[in-house]
Amino acid sequence: MDIPEKLGIPEYEFRLVFGVTKIEYDKSKEDVNRTKHGYSLESAVYYFERLLLPLNRKPFMTSDSFVENGEIRHMHMGVDDSGYVVLFVTTMRDEETVRIISFRRASEAECKEFHEHTGYNKQILSPEKSAGCDINPLRGFPR
Repeated sequence: MDIPEKLGIPEYEFRLVFGVTKIEYDKSKEDVNRTKHGYSLESAVYYFERLLLPLNRKPFMTSDSFVENGEIRHMHMGVDDSGYVVLFVTTMRDEETVRIISFRRASEAECKEFHEHTGYNKQILSPEKSAGCDINPLRGFPR
């Protein structure tokens, strides 16, 4: 089944086909991502699936495609169970597979952009863990 052709879109464009799309990650990069960003790629699959389902009530956004390391990628931002804005980097693979490349808490600038596009402005309950994403409406954006 050549879904991009049927949809009239390039092969590299991000897409989700219910019942067909799989989400994966490179298991050899699990420890690196956890050490570098404090998030498990395994948990990224869980959050990404929840963010993409139409029953989700949390804000979510996806970037236009960009090229990095010779492959076309997309960035997605959403909200984790603790209220933190998180960022996923993905690429499309064969057989309608979404490969998660990275999963981390969004930077201060990314949080601000997320707020500007979605209006999401929830106060983070654990400021000591905020790392730039404490969007407290009483204080405005962190400087």
